[in-house]
Amino acid sequence: MKRITQVSAVLSLMVSFSIYAKPVVEMYKSPSCTCCEEWANIMQNKGYNVELQPTNNWHNVKKSFGMPSKLVSCHTAVIDGYMIEGHVPEKDIAKLLAEKPSDIVGLSAPGMPQHSPGMAAPGQAYQGFDVIAFDRSGATRNFSLY
Repeated sequence: MKRITQVSAVLSLMVSFSIYAKPVVEMYKSPSCTCCEEWANIMQNKGYNVELQPTNNWHNVKKSFGMPSKLVSCHTAVIDGYMIEGHVPEKDIAKLLAEKPSDIVGLSAPGMPQHSPGMAAPGQAYQGFDVIAFDRSGATRNFSLY
């Protein structure tokens, strides 16, 4: 009986920790891009497990989510079924994952905004760019403004 209680306690603890675990970030990037690595470091520091996929061609990932070409940036991540394009702040990703909207498939910070995560100097406020939500048909709307 004591053994069953111990096993039950361990399993309960494991389940309670898994509830708070953040999803894996599968990140596609050019092998030579260092700003992408800075964004990955920010995500890791926020508790995400980032799995880098260095490649020179990940267009098929973008295409599978229907991302419009006007939203292209330097790297692409897939997190819990959503696509994240470029230097999207973690707080927007956390909001997306908490709300789990069914009408969008991803977020983008188009281009390489100078004052975005991974591009801004450490401690510098994020500013001067928008985070855009998109659906599978390519329709877009503002998600956050910086």
